[in-house]
Amino acid sequence: MTKRIRATPLLQECDLAAAAEDGTVGNNLHELLHRVDVGSRTLQYELEELEREHGASIYSELIYHLSHVRIDDEEAKGHWGHISEHRRSMEEHLGSTVDPRVALLDYFVSVNRRLKNPKIIEMRLFDETRACAYRDELTGLYNYRFFGEHLAREIARRDRNNAPLSLAMIDVDDFKFYNDQNGHDAGNQVLGTVARLLTESLRQEDVAVRYGGEEFALILPSTPKTGARKLAERVRYEISRHPFPSEESQPGGRLTVSIGIATLPADAKDAEEVLRRADRAMYRAKAAGKDQVYLFGQSCRSHRRVDASLEGSYRLFADELHPLTTVTISDGGLLFVSDRSIPHGARIQLNLKLRDSDPVTPIFGRVIYAEKTGNGEFEAAVS
Repeated sequence: MTKRIRATPLLQECDLAAAAEDGTVGNNLHELLHRVDVGSRTLQYELEELEREHGASIYSELIYHLSHVRIDDEEAKGHWGHISEHRRSMEEHLGSTVDPRVALLDYFVSVNRRLKNPKIIEMRLFDETRACAYRDELTGLYNYRFFGEHLAREIARRDRNNAPLSLAMIDVDDFKFYNDQNGHDAGNQVLGTVARLLTESLRQEDVAVRYGGEEFALILPSTPKTGARKLAERVRYEISRHPFPSEESQPGGRLTVSIGIATLPADAKDAEEVLRRADRAMYRAKAAGKDQVYLFGQSCRSHRRVDASLEGSYRLFADELHPLTTVTISDGGLLFVSDRSIPHGARIQLNLKLRDSDPVTPIFGRVIYAEKTGNGEFEAAVS
């Protein structure tokens, strides 16, 4: 009997190693492809289970894993349907079972023509090559090359899902001093330990990167600025309390890190801007004394806000209606003023008048901030 080789078609017009894992969806699919025979009927059942959990993005990841072609989520689901039909057609003509990978390769070469010069590679070898291309040899973290590609993908996903994304830039304080005092080998050991402490502090969907030298970056999907600050403080604390060799010679007697955080969409509109602003926040943390976390703009907001003066009313539970005027509105909530105090944490119904000709628009939320202003009015923020 011939041993079956597990292989996948791969577009070779670019560098062989230009693929990467892509968050929770990619990790789950990668595990599935290693656990289930791609040629078996079990695959489709497992894919449907993953689709219920992650949506149509599972098909984009599947096609990417099997062909190294990146396709939008909804378009990818349509392509997978065409590939399945193409597979059934091939089986009818050949009178035998056709592996889905063979059908996918023939579909993209002969029907859709997205692949011009495909090449077959064994999946284990592909994984090893990919790991070499996207991993930092010293720390084992993802490298700068992966950082740019993954951040762009996560921002595109953020734009589709309208969820905040935070970026944390981390720099080891006085690292040159440590290297000069203890040697580069000791410095490399510190970087490896910092990388391990970062990894241990993250969630599954978060990504830690060695950005360069003694700088690291954390890509935090679906994470508001307040959540990013909590994670960054945990990272900072764990590093500051870790017993690094010869750290007593450091300024302050400990080896520490400074962390800056910026969040989309509140602080930036694209990858370049969020990186620049997170980096700026990190340098502000250093200027303020090091061993601390600094938020860009010193604001906890995760969404952009626009000025808006809309008239309306609100009620707490079954209470009577009271007038209000909005001050700002964002994707995450709104700020308004009223003539009376509002309990913090209360559930609230807002009725806003958007235009003179429109009926009122009901909005339900929770009061997350309430305070009396200088002119005797009361200001409240609703999530």
